[in-house]
Amino acid sequence: MPSGLTRRIEAVQPSATLKITALAKQMRAQGKKVINLAGGEPDFDTPAFIKQAAIAAIEGGATKYTPTTGLPELKQAVADAFRKFSGLSFSPAQVAVTSGAKQALYNAIQALIQEGDEVLMPSPYWVSYPEMVRLAGGTPVEVRTRPADGFRLTAEQVASACTSKTRCLLLNSPANPTGAVLNEATLKAIGRIALEKGLWVISDEIYARLSFDGPARSILAVLPELAPQTLIVDGVSKAYAMTGWRIGFLAGPEKVVAACGRLQDHATSCPSHISQRAALAALTGEQGPVEAMAREFKKRRDLLVERVGRIRKVKLAAAPAGAFYAFLDISGTGLDADALAERLLKEAEVAAVPGSGFGWTDHLRVSFCLDTKEMLVGLDRLAEFTEKLK
Repeated sequence: MPSGLTRRIEAVQPSATLKITALAKQMRAQGKKVINLAGGEPDFDTPAFIKQAAIAAIEGGATKYTPTTGLPELKQAVADAFRKFSGLSFSPAQVAVTSGAKQALYNAIQALIQEGDEVLMPSPYWVSYPEMVRLAGGTPVEVRTRPADGFRLTAEQVASACTSKTRCLLLNSPANPTGAVLNEATLKAIGRIALEKGLWVISDEIYARLSFDGPARSILAVLPELAPQTLIVDGVSKAYAMTGWRIGFLAGPEKVVAACGRLQDHATSCPSHISQRAALAALTGEQGPVEAMAREFKKRRDLLVERVGRIRKVKLAAAPAGAFYAFLDISGTGLDADALAERLLKEAEVAAVPGSGFGWTDHLRVSFCLDTKEMLVGLDRLAEFTEKLK
């Protein structure tokens, strides 16, 4: 009999967010009235004109392979969108279209990180960042932010974390799971450290269009001289409510983007042709639905912050400034995040993601990707459940 799995695969942890969401769906299928505060996708439908573009693509025969890194017209539209919405300048040759932003991140890390390289990532971090780094042979280095700072990374923290092995800095603003948004001054200061230390920067900007207290700036927009060592990741999943369409983007130095394309040649080939046509319609069409969704998320954010403020054993360090999550301090409950999330789901029928998946065992991530009334019911259940804990 052959030997078992490789060490690198044995070391990979399952996604905490996908695990809890799957369990919540299973309980709902059994007839339980689970409130899902664990969701990581907009509860809005994909806008009708985007769906119609996909239908037209099918009927028009757009069901064959495209170039690996995407349709030329979509790559142009991505470059135009970066210029319009973020103030960034890329040519189509500097853009790769991927099967979701997750693949763009994976490709970038595989192309840049070698065995023993250290990758800095603000903590709390998105669950897949450290696993992607480990799969590339690198070492994820947690740069722990402070709740008192609203979980915003500082330049001083980046500088202190750098060693001779540091190869890359992974940024996420607006951030999952905290909703933290880095301001222009902070981004500029962090960028100058990257320049000084010769670090690659991978900036995950998938939530950039969902910013509530002013625009979320890109590090490359505030410090253009970083361009030779920066990769930007984005996609249509969050802003256009297109999570299941699986279209992401990677933009940066042409040599690196081409290397990511070679990896994609042998991993997945091109993203779905039909989904690419839908993404093209999304980027070039009416942007009103994006703006309306962002306004609705801001209203929900405000309601969530007010309601959480009345839960005695739970605290929220800072109102999320973007994305659609809040990271709650549950240390006052006397339970760690895994135990609380499990009991909350089984006993109160509320799904939330334990902070252990993001590197924090005393926090819980809740999302406001659900109807306002249902969200408030879920928070009421959270309050009642925690109040009964001894």
